[in-house]
Formats: sequence, C-alpha cells, structure tokens
Amino acid sequence: MKKIVLFISIMAGFCGFAQNQKYSTPVSRLTELMIEKNYSVSEREELNKYPEKLRALDYLYSKSFEISEHKQYTAEQFEKIDMTKYFSQRKLDEYVLVFDEASGLPLVLYSFNKMEADKAIIMPAAGKIAH
Repeated sequence: MKKIVLFISIMAGFCGFAQNQKYSTPVSRLTELMIEKNYSVSEREELNKYPEKLRALDYLYSKSFEISEHKQYTAEQFEKIDMTKYFSQRKLDEYVLVFDEASGLPLVLYSFNKMEADKAIIMPAAGKIAH
C-alpha cells in the first residue's frame, strides 16, 4: 500500500498536479502574488475556507483584463501586473486601455458590465442567490 501512495505522489509531482497548492481552489500565480501582497496570513487562511471568494479574486486579479494588441509577454511580465492600481479606472459599459509601467504591457480593462456577466458564468451559484 505504501508503494502505491508513494508512486501516486511521485507521479502527481512529475505531472505538476502536486505543486504547492496554497489555496482550496486553484488560482493563477499572479493571484497568489496579489493575495500575499494584500492580505495578512490570517486573512489568507480565512479566504482558503471560501473557494467562491478565491475564484472571484482570481478573476479580478488575473482574468478581468487582457493584454492589448495580442502583444507577446513573459510570465514574469504578467506577474508584475497589479490590478488594484486600476480599480477606479474601469467604466460601466466601456473597456479601458491602460499602460502598466511595472510590466511594460498595454492592458484592456474589462467593463463592469462584462465583469458582471463573467461572474455569472464563473460563479453560477452566486447568480442564483441573487434571484
């Protein structure tokens, strides 16, 4: 039995499945960095109890925008983006183009309406509660 558990553990590590999963829900590396930057250890532990909040933060920090003009970029550049700088620049019905100096990338911020529509897809349970 121990050999089977060891084998599964090794294979999971080899395939990338057992990467130090810090959170109860998989989140992007950028989201991990933003959570570590903006939340205390106790707040992170509390967040880990709520997968739906982690999914919402992952969307907000890593998926509520796109890189403009299909510009090529590295993981290191992407991980320098700090969405908190742009919260106040979003508009209700329009996408907003900003240049992120830290990453050197042009970003297209999704409108609040698109974010709300995406939220209904990402978190269908939240949409049902509202009705």
